[in-house]
Amino acid sequence: MHKQVSELGGREGGDGDLQRKEVASPQGQVSKDESLAQSIAGMICDLEGEVRGGFEASNTNQKEIRGLCETLGQKLDDLAERTAALEFEVSDLRRVTEENREAIHQLKLGEENLQVKLEMMENKLRRNNLRFLKVLEELEEGDLKSLVVRLIKQGTQVEDEEEVLLKDI
Repeated sequence: MHKQVSELGGREGGDGDLQRKEVASPQGQVSKDESLAQSIAGMICDLEGEVRGGFEASNTNQKEIRGLCETLGQKLDDLAERTAALEFEVSDLRRVTEENREAIHQLKLGEENLQVKLEMMENKLRRNNLRFLKVLEELEEGDLKSLVVRLIKQGTQVEDEEEVLLKDI
C-alpha cells in the first residue's frame, strides 16, 4: 500500500503518515492531490469490500458452525438417551440372567435329589428280588421251587435242604 501511494506522488513520513510532495505550481498541486485522494479512496473502497466480504464469509461460517454445533448437540442428547435406555435394559437382563442361573441351580439340585431317591428305591427293590440266571421260564411252580433250592445249595454250599428256607413262590 505504501508503495502505491509513493508512486502516486506522496511520500511516507517517519511515523507512517503520508505527506504531500511539494510542487512548484498550485494548479499542478491540486490535480496531483485529487488523483492521490481518488486513488486512496479507491484503495479504501477495495479494502472495505474485502473486509466486508471477510466479515460476511465469517458470519456465514459462524452460522454454519452454530448449525453444526446444534445438530451435534441434538445427536449427543439422542445418544445419551439411547445409552441410558440400553444401560437400563442391560441391568434388567443381568437381573433376569442371575434369576435364571439361580433357578437352573435349584432345578439341578432337585434333579440330583430325585436321582438319589430313584437309586435308593431301585436298590431297595433289588434287595427284595433275587435273580437267578439261566432259569427257564417254562418250568412249573414245583419244578421252579426245587430248581431254586438246588441252585441255592450249590451257590452257598449248604447240604441240608431244611436250612434253605423258601417262602412260597
